[in-house]
Amino acid sequence: MNIRVQLVIDEFNRHRRQFEHLCRSLTAEELEAVVPGSHWTVKDYIAHLCTIDGLIVPRFAAMVGQQAPLPDTPIPNPFDIDDWNEAAVVSRRGKSIEELLAEASEHRKRLLAAVAEFTDAHLDQEIMYGGDRKALNIPPSKVRFGGLLWGVAIHDPTHTRDILRALPKRAEEPWVREWLGSVNDGLVPQGVREQRV
Repeated sequence: MNIRVQLVIDEFNRHRRQFEHLCRSLTAEELEAVVPGSHWTVKDYIAHLCTIDGLIVPRFAAMVGQQAPLPDTPIPNPFDIDDWNEAAVVSRRGKSIEELLAEASEHRKRLLAAVAEFTDAHLDQEIMYGGDRKALNIPPSKVRFGGLLWGVAIHDPTHTRDILRALPKRAEEPWVREWLGSVNDGLVPQGVREQRV
């Protein structure tokens, strides 16, 4: 495996372990807390992180000659990531945390199987990214694919910060502070970062 790819896979794995630990530690009341500035609950954010790989993996798999199933949430046309995320989250509101994490595990296995096949040429390729969120009205920008991949790898802690806006006492737990303090978005291109609101 490409050593640069191994670094990214390690990043995916360490954040997912911490995220799963947090999810399993939350009470029913905490899961239903509404995240300030959003209409989603804590559990809705968890559902988002447990489903988004299912949208990403078919494209990643195709890049290395693999096949992966399309997500079970229909892809809107024209595509808008916010619309797709909303539909995916709403459709899973009756699922338990264990069911969500089991789904996430299947998507993540397929995602990492594709990522493991990436080469330097994949990582260094420049692609157009963005422009798929109507609410932002930001045109696509050219970014290095490897930088986008790092952005995907830190998706769990990125949205954990959102979750913790609803659970400020959890944010004070030492292991949470250490985990989130270890996240480095320095490899994520500006064109990817500006899409994160």
